[in-house]
Amino acid sequence: MDITFPVCHLFYYPTQVILVDDDPDFLDAVSLVLPRDLSYRLFQSPRDALNYINAAHQHADIIRRVYSSYKTGPFDSDTLTHIEINEIYKEIYNPERFSTPSVVVVDYSMPSMNGLELCASLTNPYIKRILLTGQADTDLAVQAFNEGLIDQFISKKDHDLEAKLTRSIATLQQHYFSKSFKLITDPVIANSQCRFINNPDFIDYFNAVRQRHKIIEYYLIDEPYSGFLMLNEEGQLFILLITTQERLRENLLQCQRLGVDKTLCEHINKGEVMPLFNIADDDEHIQALLKTDWQKYYTPAHRVSPESAYYCSLLDQNNAERLVRKFLADSVHSYKKYMQTPVPTAKYLH
Repeated sequence: MDITFPVCHLFYYPTQVILVDDDPDFLDAVSLVLPRDLSYRLFQSPRDALNYINAAHQHADIIRRVYSSYKTGPFDSDTLTHIEINEIYKEIYNPERFSTPSVVVVDYSMPSMNGLELCASLTNPYIKRILLTGQADTDLAVQAFNEGLIDQFISKKDHDLEAKLTRSIATLQQHYFSKSFKLITDPVIANSQCRFINNPDFIDYFNAVRQRHKIIEYYLIDEPYSGFLMLNEEGQLFILLITTQERLRENLLQCQRLGVDKTLCEHINKGEVMPLFNIADDDEHIQALLKTDWQKYYTPAHRVSPESAYYCSLLDQNNAERLVRKFLADSVHSYKKYMQTPVPTAKYLH
């Protein structure tokens, strides 16, 4: 199930859901109603589940690769941060990303360790927690929610359990990304590098593109300028380039100054094309590119909405590979391949 979210993350990929219940029949029943494309693990033992979750991938590599900071003076306020945006998408080469637990769904009443004890023992503070309760557990669940120990509770007897659980998982997986990667996302947003992230028109457009092309993961890039590298379940690549009306105007003035083909200038003026290069490049270099066949260096563009200042172009893998210079198609670990990989032990009923 695709849940729309009021922001675009700088990057997003499918994560794993952990379900814990000492009743194997209930686990089997729940697994049958979960979305086909959801990665999950089922545990009867809360201790085994806890060990698995606490040992799981927790993003150290991507943060180390993307984030850096340095001091410019003696005080904490003298610290500057730098986000290497074009290192973000390299997470597509990491097969462990899909094994990242983002949501735990746990039964409250278990003999060896109850659900609240398990939630309190999780070492990753960003993992979202859903508590399944019986009728007698409601007061405890409300208290745990108010104290921030769980994010939601659902009665196992709820006649709408399947739908509520599916919606809650999808929403909390989105919230997981918002919380767990603030170290990366906050500096980018604070520097106004990606204002489209919070633009309602762009978000509607972006969600429509994702649904139309069955995009399940995406990553912010900034070459040749702002955009998203996106992958579907099979690992097929798309690039969504994003520019503004103001930047197209700058490009038009640049082309007029350089004396390029008037037909190109007309297309830019109408917002029908956008460049496949960064207009901040050297004028002499750009003039050399456009002197012979300018169509090689522009792509059809369209406005996100009649009122929007944003223009976009969606490129397929053939075009995209020449834009992302270090992209290695053969090294991509697709979600489909991950989902088809056998589970190593019978304990985890995938």
